[in-house]
Amino acid sequence: MQELGLMERFADPALFESLTFGDKVAGSLVTTLMGMGTTFVVLTLLWGVIVFISGLIRKAEQKPNIPAQSTGVIGTTPSGEATVAKPVAASALADSGQEIVAVIMAAIAASQGSEVASRLRIRKIQRISGDRAPWNAAGSADCIESRKF
Repeated sequence: MQELGLMERFADPALFESLTFGDKVAGSLVTTLMGMGTTFVVLTLLWGVIVFISGLIRKAEQKPNIPAQSTGVIGTTPSGEATVAKPVAASALADSGQEIVAVIMAAIAASQGSEVASRLRIRKIQRISGDRAPWNAAGSADCIESRKF
């Protein structure tokens, strides 16, 4: 008759009762180490796949970033003609609120990319009244909108 190994006896409920305390501890340790080892191997493989894919994405993002010639052109109008940046005095920017518009445009361009910023036109900027900060109100509204079905 063939003698069963420790793990085979550990798996059989009828034979489990006949195991000594030392055999039960040894079987428990083997089971724990096998589970932890399997988890470690799978997480290592997952980490490797993530590193590999992020490298591919990084290479794909770097390829189209060919530096353009500096021509002073900021963007194009809908008719296709180029608009050139014109120097403006600092006092004129502060007086007309254009400085705030420029900051908002720069933030949008940084978050969306330069191809979106060239088509972007700000028509109106309006201060939101209330006792909450505007970013707080916008965050609350966004949270409420995301929960609608």
